Amino acid sequence: MTAMLMVLLLCVTTSVGSAVDAGTDYRTPSTHYGLILDAGSSGTKLKIFKWNRPCGSRGRVEIEMIYNNKFKVSISDYIYKLNDINEYLQMIIKHAKIVVPSSEHSKSSLFFMATAGLRIYPAPAAAKLMSVIYNILTNRALCPFPVHADGVRILSGEEEGVYAWVAANYLRNFFWSDKPPSQAVGVLEMGGGSTQIAFIPDGPIYANMFPVWLGGQKYNIYAHSYLFYGQNYMLNRINNYLITKARPQVVIASVENPCMLKGDNKSVVDSAGNSVLVIGSGHPDKCLQIINIFLESADEDFCHPKPCAIGRTYQPSVGGIIFYAISAFLHATQHLGALDSLNRLNARVMKEKATEHCQKSLQTVVADGLPAEYGSEYCAMGLYIPSLLVDAYGFPENTTSVYATRSIGGVAIDWTMGAMLIEIEDRETSSCDTSGSGRTSSFRYSYAICSIAIYLVAYCRYILGVVS
Repeated sequence: MTAMLMVLLLCVTTSVGSAVDAGTDYRTPSTHYGLILDAGSSGTKLKIFKWNRPCGSRGRVEIEMIYNNKFKVSISDYIYKLNDINEYLQMIIKHAKIVVPSSEHSKSSLFFMATAGLRIYPAPAAAKLMSVIYNILTNRALCPFPVHADGVRILSGEEEGVYAWVAANYLRNFFWSDKPPSQAVGVLEMGGGSTQIAFIPDGPIYANMFPVWLGGQKYNIYAHSYLFYGQNYMLNRINNYLITKARPQVVIASVENPCMLKGDNKSVVDSAGNSVLVIGSGHPDKCLQIINIFLESADEDFCHPKPCAIGRTYQPSVGGIIFYAISAFLHATQHLGALDSLNRLNARVMKEKATEHCQKSLQTVVADGLPAEYGSEYCAMGLYIPSLLVDAYGFPENTTSVYATRSIGGVAIDWTMGAMLIEIEDRETSSCDTSGSGRTSSFRYSYAICSIAIYLVAYCRYILGVVS
């Protein structure tokens, strides 16, 4: 009997000790690094992040971008020059190896994420380029940073929008808190090739829903990306529209562009390879007519599910949700003085200011201190952005819900931060004991040992009883 009690006491002690050990994480927070090559339409940016979080913890990730350097040659320039891509990537990796401590190279994951600049190319050519890039980056003799199987890819526009949404809401301390979804902000992002909208609607989402898991919570995001609606491509589309409209049959030498300032001329190459001189005429009303053609919503009978934003694209109501407008939403908006003291964008004021700007000559705006390259760009974008917000996305003209800003709390709102946070959540929680499996295993181990011990004591007593 005494032996049995001793064994039981031993078992209880072992079980309690194991449970305490399993429930306590003695690993202190250590510094981790991660790298993203943001391959956009105007160049590739090397962005390096550093964060602290104990392995196996579900607590808030404290992350910061410690390096951001742009290499101006776009990755798309190599899509038909694959033999030259190695030197380009090695130049970028050389910088990365200097910033990340050498002792952390083998533990710091690298991701290559291409955006709108590659979405416009034929799939076979883009896939071949990405395959070559993957082979270079996974060659440890050339790149010391580990690259996962899905670490080299072309992002969908929706991914880009969702990542920007994650970054903005992380900087507002939304995650790892008790804040309800209604306190999440939406994000409007515009690059050179595309523009994105992402938010949590007040009601159900009937299409374009993207679930996000972060901080142990699930968030259902509405997100949509409009390819060719980014700043650079919208300017090109206006030129192409004017050329096509003016030249149904014969080749023309020049065409007037009402979205360009008077005195501004530009040579462009049309779809047939002919050079056409585009001459600015500075006519804001005519410019708006062209822009609205691109932003026109589908007729009621062709909009399913409803409501529709641009064309037949479904979008829930933005309601009274606060939005942050970032990237290319900022430049013309700030110059035209369309922001109040809180950086809120007033669509009506911006349209009025843009109308005034568009009627000036290039010589006048340059004399006022604006670089010539931005004169006509701010005319077109100054009219395009208010129309996009009001006519397509459905914001009231006098909305006070859109904040145009680069940063929150002094930290830039960058989609790559959101991407890295998602990767941290996915990869760290899958590689660490975050589900209580360690505790379960310890408990099962202790239970098995105790069961065997009790069985042996009982068996020995039985044998002794038989012998006696």
